[in-house]
Amino acid sequence: MKPDDLYRDIKAGKFSPVYYLFGDEDLLKEESFARLKEAVLAGGLADFNCDLFHAGEVEISKVISAASTLPVMAQRRLVVLKDADKLKAADEEQLLAYLEDPSPSTALVMVGRTADKRKKFFLALSKKGCAVEHSRPYEREMPKWIKWLAGKKDLQISERACRYLADIIGNDLTSISSEIEKVSLYSGPGKRIEVEDLEAISVDVKARTVFQLIDALGEKDLKSSLENLKKLLDSGESPILILSMILRQLRLIWIGKDILKRGGKEDEVRKKTKLPPFVVKNYLKQVKVFSEEELKRAYDSIFDLDIKFKSSPVDKEKALELLMFRLCGIGA
Repeated sequence: MKPDDLYRDIKAGKFSPVYYLFGDEDLLKEESFARLKEAVLAGGLADFNCDLFHAGEVEISKVISAASTLPVMAQRRLVVLKDADKLKAADEEQLLAYLEDPSPSTALVMVGRTADKRKKFFLALSKKGCAVEHSRPYEREMPKWIKWLAGKKDLQISERACRYLADIIGNDLTSISSEIEKVSLYSGPGKRIEVEDLEAISVDVKARTVFQLIDALGEKDLKSSLENLKKLLDSGESPILILSMILRQLRLIWIGKDILKRGGKEDEVRKKTKLPPFVVKNYLKQVKVFSEEELKRAYDSIFDLDIKFKSSPVDKEKALELLMFRLCGIGA
């Protein structure tokens, strides 16, 4: 099930006794959980009908006991189990027994980041309850989600501004939400957001800095690369987001090279990438500067670093600086 399906069920008053909210898009998971909580506890005594637990910190029997308890002066009760992807095999077995006959007056909501869809527990949960996956949207879906985020702030946003945000930030809804929050504070409620409003809050500064960083890497200019990296870090960007921005730009360069290699023209490259006008000139320059071998080595270096970021405690800022040294040595 996707979040949209969950929202439709909630609106229609359809509830499952068990939910598992998982995936890598935290903002959507938070939205799904907020909607579920509001709907499940509506019209009742919330303080007496809501229990929160964390997997690994509580005996699973206590979670099941809470889920089996009748609501107090309400139709339903809510039992929340966070970090559900950390459940042990023995815990899952106990929950499987509960899934055989779950309480119809309880919504047991489990929240985690990952899910093994091959496991018996996940298959049973999907059959008896609802497993809702929260993945980052595809690029073609971004305008819809950006408009939704703007609407939550009582703002409208033009199609052009939607595409601008998606081009610069990608499909990271959390980062886009942050930019919309900034423009909301800048413009006030009820306004229609245009590209000029986004430029006024310096979204374009980050984009320009990323392009300048890629320019410097293309010229093997270590000094300029490090300076532009520092600008991004000083502006508050997370190292993980900076890495994804660099990777996205290199991917766009590869798309451009492929089009030109097939005999396509620069106009086709512009249409395919849908980049904002102010970056097209530098982009076309980057397409011609990087060789395919350099792009492949850059990809390998970035993927290696991405794995380290996600799997081990490293000094991310220092690791990015070392990446600049490595990338500026490409082709040397």
